[in-house]
Amino acid sequence: MAQYSTMVITELGKVLYAKSQTGKPLVYTKMGIGSGQVSGDPSNLTDLAQPIGYFPISSFSITGNTAQIKGVFQNADIHVTTYSCELGIFANDPDYGEILYAYANAGGSGDYIPPIEAGPYSREFQINVVVGSATQVTANILPTAYVTVSDFMAHVNNTNIHIPRSEFISAINNLQNQIDTIKATFPDSFIHNIFNENFVTLDAIVLTNGYYNAAYSRLEV
Repeated sequence: MAQYSTMVITELGKVLYAKSQTGKPLVYTKMGIGSGQVSGDPSNLTDLAQPIGYFPISSFSITGNTAQIKGVFQNADIHVTTYSCELGIFANDPDYGEILYAYANAGGSGDYIPPIEAGPYSREFQINVVVGSATQVTANILPTAYVTVSDFMAHVNNTNIHIPRSEFISAINNLQNQIDTIKATFPDSFIHNIFNENFVTLDAIVLTNGYYNAAYSRLEV
């Protein structure tokens, strides 16, 4: 597995970060990998030195002042064994558009990506970036973005947004019991006149509540 250096915020990324601290939106847009080497200061980069491919963000969360961003690269467009050592995260600047926000390079400790002809291959990347006191931090996640099994199971088992099946069934059963109790209180399940008196007419009767159903000669509430 590749051993990447500490991620560096680019100069354009620093500008966007500063804007985000004053209320401007910070929107992460995509990730990318490459095979290039950088001899100078990587913070001056505006793109990967030698891009291999870009891929969508698959999940995004914030813990404290740090954003956890995940993306999954797939080798669908790789036709020869390719060395990968660059990793970048992109974001949208409200003034400049999409920019390379942060960058890391594994140098000679990268990975080799097999060609699609050798079979499907995928690699999940997670980037943790500090967002400080920014209040509008989001990520563009496509509806078709690849989701890992671990992320899917974490979503399914999240009791903050999902009711466990056992709890759901228990609630349905309790509701059914309450309905059965109410029905048992009224003969014929509300269908027929439950009074012994046959209200053919309402002569000498003052109706203050309910409704007189002349067709069935009964009072209804």
